[in-house]
Formats: sequence, C-alpha cells, structure tokens
Amino acid sequence: MKVQKYCSYAGSTMLLLIVAWLLYSEGRVEAQQSKSVLSTKEVKALIPQIERAERSLLNIKIESEAWVETKTKLSDPCEPWEQTPIYISSTAWFDGLPNSKARFDVHKEVLEWQEGAAPYVEESYSIGFDGHQGRLAKHTSGHSGQTHHIKTGKVLAEAPEALRTGWSNAFTGGRFSLYFFFNNDREFNLLSQFVSKITSAELVKLNSFEFTVEAFQAVECIKIDSTFDRQIARMTIWLDPSHGFALRGYELINTREDGSEWLVSRIRVTKLKEVCAGVWWPIEAYAESGPSRPGKPYRRFVYRASNVVANDPNFDEKIFTVPFRDGYLIDDKVRGVNYRVGQ
Repeated sequence: MKVQKYCSYAGSTMLLLIVAWLLYSEGRVEAQQSKSVLSTKEVKALIPQIERAERSLLNIKIESEAWVETKTKLSDPCEPWEQTPIYISSTAWFDGLPNSKARFDVHKEVLEWQEGAAPYVEESYSIGFDGHQGRLAKHTSGHSGQTHHIKTGKVLAEAPEALRTGWSNAFTGGRFSLYFFFNNDREFNLLSQFVSKITSAELVKLNSFEFTVEAFQAVECIKIDSTFDRQIARMTIWLDPSHGFALRGYELINTREDGSEWLVSRIRVTKLKEVCAGVWWPIEAYAESGPSRPGKPYRRFVYRASNVVANDPNFDEKIFTVPFRDGYLIDDKVRGVNYRVGQ
C-alpha cells in the first residue's frame, strides 16, 4: 500500500542544497541599498538573542488539526481555495529541543492512497521517541468512511522516521515556529545556527545574504533575504523580534530552465500566542506551494492549534514512551522478537 503524504512547503533538503550552492559558488551580486540594511556586526549581535529565545522552551504539548486546500490560479482573488479530503488531527509533545524526544498521537489522518482500493485512506496511530527507543502503534485503518482496528506495534533502536518528516513537522506546528523550523534538517538544528552560518566570513565576502528591517503583515520584522543570484533561487525569512523572534514568514522560489518561476514554499504565520512567559507559538498558519507538475493545482496547507501548553512544571517525560495496549501484536526490532501484549 502506497500512501502519498503531502505538505505544501519546501522540504529542508532543498534549503540545504541552496545554502551549499551559495557557499561554494564563485559569483556575486551587489546587495540592494536600503536605509534599513543591518550591518554584519548588528546581525551577529542578534544571534545570542535568538539563542536565548530558543532556550526558553523546555517542553510543549500541542493539540491541532490541519488540512490541504487547492486552487488552479494563485493570482486569481476570485477563485476560492477548495478544501480536499486530506486532513489530520493530532496531539503532539516535544521536550523543547529539535530532533530530540517527541511523541505524536494522530487521532485521524486522511491521505491520498496511491494505487489503493479507494482514493483516500484513513488511519490513526501513535509514534514516539524517548531518547533511547522509538515506538509505533497503529490503531485503526480503512477507507470510504469505514475503519477497523489494526492493533500492531513496533519497537526500534532509533527515532521513527515519521517523527522527522516535513509532514509531521507541519501538522504539529513545528515548521511554523522558531523552535522547530529546522527540525528535520541534518546541518542546522536551530535557526540561530543558520544565522551564524550565513554570517560566516565566506558568505559575508560573497555578499550572499542581506538583513533588513521591514514591515511584514503589519509587524516590524527582521528580513533575511538571499541576494546571491535571483535568477536561480530566492529565499526569504521574516522574524518578529518583538515576539521572541517568532517566525512570521518564509518564501522559497526557484527558477526553471525555461525562465518561469516555481513557488516551492510560501509560509505565513497569521496568529501567535504567548503560551507561557517569553514563548510564542503559532496557532494559525498557512503554507502555499506551486503545482508538482503541469496541470496540477496550487496547494495550501492550513494549520490550526486549539490548545497549547508550554513549560509545564509537572511535565512527565514518560509521555514519550508510546504504550502498547492489550492485544497488540508487537514487532520488537531491538530484541528480535514478536509477541502479543497480554499473552
């Protein structure tokens, strides 16, 4: 069974390829002159402030839902976005560090089913990593409005891959936050590390990135803009210093060989909430992406958080160990055994 998981934003791999290209290419273009351009010294002074904001999150629980919408012409304001059956509701827990302990309880997930018995498949499952072992528990599966119990589980010696995908980083809200924007990247774990990297001597010499202050969605933001070669790719990030350097926006636009532009990702965080002192979490965000191939529509990923609790003093890290209920058939890859719980 092949299930296609969609997400309307660029994966981290694309971002890293662009950064690598910037690091090793030999050309350069001059930065656009602006009164709001920040100097390298001013930018470097921001790095410890961003680091302090990142360290302010110790643990978090997010209850959210998300879905995918489509439209044929992004530039047509009269054409409404149409909601597709692709949908997910979940409860997620993080320990405050990217690529660390996490757990997702997916209550309902509806995805396109490639070469399946129906256009869409519906599932519920739990996945987690407690710092030592990963666990997956599949609860239900089905299609056409009918699901049945699966009751299977798996134990792994590492974190399940499903915890680190762009899809999971989006439906939990991590992709729209300062804290987990780079959650599934291999080179950058934190946004402060990314800023430190792009202000390195080599990139400053190439004049590859520009930092300015500008109004974005009626909020004064720090804009990080790639200025290397706009004929190939443009990447822009907007951070809100008045709300703990929260992510407000992100864009990645590539240029095809024929000169046309391809919207890889456009993120807009439209609502933030201070879920505890100094911690601002996105509770409403959108991510748009261009057609995957000619004839396909634009996609918009819509994220909504209904309840967020951060830095709970009574947070119990045992939550990261997914429990197996009686009757579940377990494939234990660590011990090399199969067993049924309760027998």
